[in-house]
Amino acid sequence: MKKLSLKGKRMKWIGGVILMLAVVCLGPLSSAQAAKPANSLSVTAYGAIGNGKTDSLKAFEKTIKAAKKQGKSVYIPAGNFLLSGRLTIDGVKVIGAGAERSILTSTNSESGSIDLRGENVELQNLAHVYKKTGKRDGADAKNSITVLGASNFVIQNVRIVGAGTAGILVRDSAVDGTISNNLVKSTKADGIHITGGSQRITVEHNTVKKTGDDAIAVVSYKKDRAMTSNIVIRENSVGYASKARGISVVGGSDVLIEKNKINNTEMAGIYIAVEAGFETRNVNNVGISGNTVIKSGTRPTDDHPNVLIFASEGSINEVRFDKNIISKSVNAGIGIWGDGKIGNIYFTSNQVTNSGEGATTFKKGEIHAEGNSGF
Repeated sequence: MKKLSLKGKRMKWIGGVILMLAVVCLGPLSSAQAAKPANSLSVTAYGAIGNGKTDSLKAFEKTIKAAKKQGKSVYIPAGNFLLSGRLTIDGVKVIGAGAERSILTSTNSESGSIDLRGENVELQNLAHVYKKTGKRDGADAKNSITVLGASNFVIQNVRIVGAGTAGILVRDSAVDGTISNNLVKSTKADGIHITGGSQRITVEHNTVKKTGDDAIAVVSYKKDRAMTSNIVIRENSVGYASKARGISVVGGSDVLIEKNKINNTEMAGIYIAVEAGFETRNVNNVGISGNTVIKSGTRPTDDHPNVLIFASEGSINEVRFDKNIISKSVNAGIGIWGDGKIGNIYFTSNQVTNSGEGATTFKKGEIHAEGNSGF
């Protein structure tokens, strides 16, 4: 057997280190992760080129159209695919090779949203980023992903970095959706925003950080045809220097906020509200259980506690806090106030520690408290 020279041994060692770093950074390079799913069409077969230089929007549109006609899914292999405009996915499953491998880069800062429509539409295992984000003005075209009235939809294992508006916006009475295991980072508006009378949506196991507004928000406006309702927000990790609230319900009913970790938000970590300025609906039946809220209300010009219930008009009723840990608040631990009507608020077995001011500031509401510590 021929012996390796010192130079050969050194090159073999360097190669091993590079492979190890690739595995650490990107995950195991298994064939299963990168394999084209059965019964799918690859965007590359329709002209898409993942070289980070070529616009592939038309190729993606052709693939999606063909896949819907043939009853197949769409596969996006590893690569950086440029999209020059808004992409619509209607009733089709789109699956990438991994959130660190299949990258969709929107080159138009004014119109780059991936729009999900129809029934059984899915977006999985890929990343969506903007080459440059536009000025925040509320335009849906500047979202990363916009769900427009879709049903039975799935957004899973998607990495979103940067958007001129929201990371994921769900609207137009979308129903029966799951948003799970995604990373949403550095959006100019909310990270995940559910509105427009959407119902039966589950948001779980996501990480949402450094958002320009709320990390996760449920909102019902008076102009909406129905209340946004039956929303589950479970086991997410949010905050990380987000510029507004961590998890908010601003108009809505039948919402469960459970086992989330919320830290370092400029305003309240958990916010339950009716806001006259935004003409939102009332709030009814919200369960808040097993969450950890740490160091919220960091904005010097505001007095937000870690947890805030606020009604500037309308009513908030039947809100239950159970077994939450609320600590290291800049202001109060929990606050309840406003000019609107605040009804039954229940606190059972919650813990408040290390508040910058008093543990609680209760100015309104029918408060029912049992088995709590720290207040």
